[in-house]
Amino acid sequence: MRKVVFSLLNEIIKFVKSDFHFVSYLYTFVFIAVSIYFNYTEGFYRNIIRNSYFEGNSTWVFPLFYASVYFVVAIPTFIFRKDFSVLKNWSFYTRALFFIGIYGFSIGFYSYRGMEFTSLFDEETKFIIRILSQLKSSFFYFIPLILLNKFVDKKTEGLYGLSKNTEYIKGYFLLFLMLLPFLAVMSFTPDFQSAYPQFKPWLFDGIFGLKTWQYTSLFELSYAIDFVMTELLFRGALVIGMVAVLGRKAILPMVAMYASIHFGKPLGETISSVFGGFMLGALAYQTRHIWGGVIVHILIALSMEIMGIIHFYSH
Repeated sequence: MRKVVFSLLNEIIKFVKSDFHFVSYLYTFVFIAVSIYFNYTEGFYRNIIRNSYFEGNSTWVFPLFYASVYFVVAIPTFIFRKDFSVLKNWSFYTRALFFIGIYGFSIGFYSYRGMEFTSLFDEETKFIIRILSQLKSSFFYFIPLILLNKFVDKKTEGLYGLSKNTEYIKGYFLLFLMLLPFLAVMSFTPDFQSAYPQFKPWLFDGIFGLKTWQYTSLFELSYAIDFVMTELLFRGALVIGMVAVLGRKAILPMVAMYASIHFGKPLGETISSVFGGFMLGALAYQTRHIWGGVIVHILIALSMEIMGIIHFYSH
């Protein structure tokens, strides 16, 4: 098992050796660092981006925001590398904008929250809306990706990394176990405990006549499905789906955008998303599958939920 983990690390090292360009990497990580600092000191996401929900323009604000982050990293790094052919390739722009657009629209789509079910209690209505918030990505970008894969990328194996290939899959489980102590320590911070668990079962006691473990399991299942969709978009579409156009250069702009989707979360989680996004992106490129990212993402997310619940009841 340990040998498999070393093999994973070796794949990341091989990727960095073949892709590393000092100015491009420096620019990317300085941009991300400045963005994180600006966001958490000035409340950029909270005061501007998230407020677009309440102003009714979130379906275009989110795609614009994510596209800005992506291209502000992508275009300069291609210039630094003197890869001007990519900048002249319209497939780069159309494909990236398609992937970013369907993701941003899904995140910004908010009108379902106004749904009313007169025959249900308020808590039951809120529960249904919470489930819809986790599953909307399955509709807004899972279906478009299936169609793109079927009619445009016909020769692509699997669905942008959801393939039969499961290379190094056991190593990802051990990688999660190595990260678990760090998550446990982080769970004691005020930021973590104010954010997790995402689902608070004590607020939905008795809904639909279900037991606590039953309705909690339903939510966590939908929560896990949403993480599969996240991996499919970021490590699947934005890495494997962009390889034909960008090759290894697909990783850095994906990492920047991936960090930006964490701006409303605890600072430690946002910082770790930079390194996690890079490693999972590199491994997706090297192995051409995203199963490892799916496994790690789901296990980490559910562990954070469990830790949040434990901290709540222990208090």
